[in-house]
Amino acid sequence: MTTINATIISDAEAWIKENIRDLSTDGVSAMNLDEVSSDFSISLYDEEENFVKTFTLEQQVAALQKLADDIGNNRLYVGIAAQDLADPCYWDVEVVDAFFQLIYHGEVIYG
Repeated sequence: MTTINATIISDAEAWIKENIRDLSTDGVSAMNLDEVSSDFSISLYDEEENFVKTFTLEQQVAALQKLADDIGNNRLYVGIAAQDLADPCYWDVEVVDAFFQLIYHGEVIYG
């Protein structure tokens, strides 16, 4: 089998810096963005654990890569294709919640 890789987001750090503040969840999401610092580290609040953790830009990039890989390899269904991740307009609450869970837990554990 031959694998063909395609670039979805050419500069993940720049994409996160530009879009992280606009990614929103709703009242039923497990994860919520608590704070974005000047170095673009973020604090996420886990509703289930009632706890806030802080994550670096590098951790966010790793989670974005995992999100793209999991969607592209059909291990995660969030209603969009991996190539649509480049456009934040496609990021509904389900996609954002999955991304935040990947940052926080390294996997999607809540529905």
